[in-house]
Amino acid sequence: MLLEKIKTPGLSHLSYLVGSSGQAAVIDPRRDCAIYVEKARAAGLEITHIFETHRNEDLVSGAPILAAMTGAIVLHGPNPEQPVVYAETARNGDCFSIGQLEIRVLETPGHTDDHLAYALFDTAYPDKAVGVFTGDALFVGDVGRTDFYPERRREVAGLLYDSLQDILALGDQAIIYPAHGAGSVCGSGMAEREFLPSVTKE
Repeated sequence: MLLEKIKTPGLSHLSYLVGSSGQAAVIDPRRDCAIYVEKARAAGLEITHIFETHRNEDLVSGAPILAAMTGAIVLHGPNPEQPVVYAETARNGDCFSIGQLEIRVLETPGHTDDHLAYALFDTAYPDKAVGVFTGDALFVGDVGRTDFYPERRREVAGLLYDSLQDILALGDQAIIYPAHGAGSVCGSGMAEREFLPSVTKE
């Protein structure tokens, strides 16, 4: 299995390339997409899926560009603020195979209405997730902002709380892979390290 983090300097944006058995997926690609194609090709992988956790306020998605370069399908969550014309809608419980890996969709609204997390499973050990791409719902040392909807402050805080419980339910063994690290404007208390080897402990 390949799982590689790609960091965008200046924004502390984190995207990921994950692959197995000739196939690969990219989570939250940045606009400069050549890096994903080059890394996948070097590993003998074809990018077949692109997963977006949510609409970002601090960067422009590279998903439509990467899709044009690779022919990969793009998945985005339901209830976007504006139609996401380049993506298909992924919903809670949807599963996607990437070689021997499986990516399972969790609807995790709160930070944004369209937010998704993606639990990563290895079919050789199918009972528990090996990781989870948490987008901006959960960081290392902080949780997602809920101030994008000031008129719905109590509602979206409750939605985020419920979403975090769904992520926590994946278990201690699931490694957290957030969409941003320390220095991002998407959180105020993020830790310096950019992944966490447990969803229930800091």
